[in-house]
Amino acid sequence: MVRKKKQETFPKVINITEIRKEKQGSLVFLLKDTRKAALAIKHKTCLNCQTKKMCVNITGLCSSCYSNLTPEEKAVADKEAQHKIIEIKVTDDRWKDKTDP
Repeated sequence: MVRKKKQETFPKVINITEIRKEKQGSLVFLLKDTRKAALAIKHKTCLNCQTKKMCVNITGLCSSCYSNLTPEEKAVADKEAQHKIIEIKVTDDRWKDKTDP
C-alpha cells in the first residue's frame, strides 16, 4: 500500500508590501554601513545586486539599483554619500628607485 503525502496548503496570495518592507529595512541598513559601502566602492561591486560594475557611484550602488530605490532609500543613500571622500592615488613600482632632485 502506497501512502500519499499530505499536501501542504500555501496561501495563493502573497502580500508584496510585507516583502518590500523587509527588503527596505535590510537595504537601508546596508546603505548606512559605512565599511561595506567603502569596500563596495573600492572593489566596484554594487551593495544591492553584488555585481561587479565600473559604474558603482559614491553611494555604493550601481546606477540601475540606485534608480530603483524608493524616495526614502534615496534620501538615506544621498545623506550617507555626503560623508564619503574618494581619493585616487597612483604609484609606479619604478618610482621608488629614483630620487627627486
